Amino acid sequence: MNLINKEFLKLLKNPKVKFTIILGSGFHRNVIGGDSILSSWNKLLKELNPSTELTGQFHLDFEKIIQSKKITCEDSHKTEERLIECVLKLIREAQDKVLDEYTNCYPLGIFNPAKVSDVISLNFDKVPELLLDKKAGVQVGKFVNNSSFSLPKEANKKVSKSSCVYLSTRHKEIHFDGRGSIRYWHPHGYVDDGKSIVLGLHRYAYMVKNSLRIRNHYIRAKKNNEKDNTWYLQLINNPVIIIGAGMSPNEWDMWYTLTSRERANGETLPIFQMRECECKHDAQHEWFQPLFKGLTFDEQWNKLEELFKHK
Repeated sequence: MNLINKEFLKLLKNPKVKFTIILGSGFHRNVIGGDSILSSWNKLLKELNPSTELTGQFHLDFEKIIQSKKITCEDSHKTEERLIECVLKLIREAQDKVLDEYTNCYPLGIFNPAKVSDVISLNFDKVPELLLDKKAGVQVGKFVNNSSFSLPKEANKKVSKSSCVYLSTRHKEIHFDGRGSIRYWHPHGYVDDGKSIVLGLHRYAYMVKNSLRIRNHYIRAKKNNEKDNTWYLQLINNPVIIIGAGMSPNEWDMWYTLTSRERANGETLPIFQMRECECKHDAQHEWFQPLFKGLTFDEQWNKLEELFKHK
């Protein structure tokens, strides 16, 4: 039997409710298949070093690639920077190909500002923003950071715009004429800025440190009856839909936030996930409700776009 999650439908029909979307590489896989660096971490890392035997632990696999690509007397940090530049070049090339060949194929109807307040992209590319910017009545703004992280501190200093915490808490506003706007976040990095890219164990570890800072900042703001505009806030306070993302244990910052929701709010907000098999009950899937039952991935994407288009 083909079923839509009843709790999701109830929230979707509530005019006061807006969702936060976590968007993964499945957004691309649904359209262009798995043989692209936009849809496959394996493909991306193999492009960097075809001889590396990948384990699926991509932050550790990237560290192996760093060691294999080191030049004599070169610091590992410099090697990492060179590899990140290669990643950016590869992603830009893949983006150009998508924009040339698949402009009208992506399910952009899921980005409905009447029902979605925020999109948290786990991808490095900017394909959704570029495609939306081509549509009549849609304008994609530049990155801004209006979190209080960017405001003057006690010593009258601002957080550096090149710092990891600043880069991970900035966002774009996508404006839909007469229909509202959606905030678009790239906490793991963005193709136009190598310093923002989170890839490899060392950068992932630093990302967790930043997540703790963001969480503590949120707690302080809440105690003072203030709001701080970060992706963390949007995950804590909204019902969440995970689309095209398997949410592996590698996504430490996302897991830290999702498991903090009940602790922070004293209540459980629903987290829905588009998944291949709704019957999975391993440790990570127990945190999420399946969005659909009895539908293939293609059918789920089509159904979700149909539901959002008409709400």
